[in-house]
Amino acid sequence: MAPGNSQIMTGDLEAYFNQIQSDVLTIATNQSDENSMVIAVDMYSGFTDDYLADDVHYNVAGAQFIADRYYTVLTGVLAD
Repeated sequence: MAPGNSQIMTGDLEAYFNQIQSDVLTIATNQSDENSMVIAVDMYSGFTDDYLADDVHYNVAGAQFIADRYYTVLTGVLAD
């Protein structure tokens, strides 16, 4: 999950967001096995307010940022 606008990401919301990030990694690890790997895509690192149309929704640049993240992961997986 990508973060919301930095002005709203304070206090309890920041803690909740961080918990979700951790939970996603845990779920991906717990649901993966030798036959099926669940991959968590990092949509947070490098994401800035410039990628938002409002407090939580991506603009065109944000959508491209997210698409690029998924593309990078998928091309790595599909190349294997």
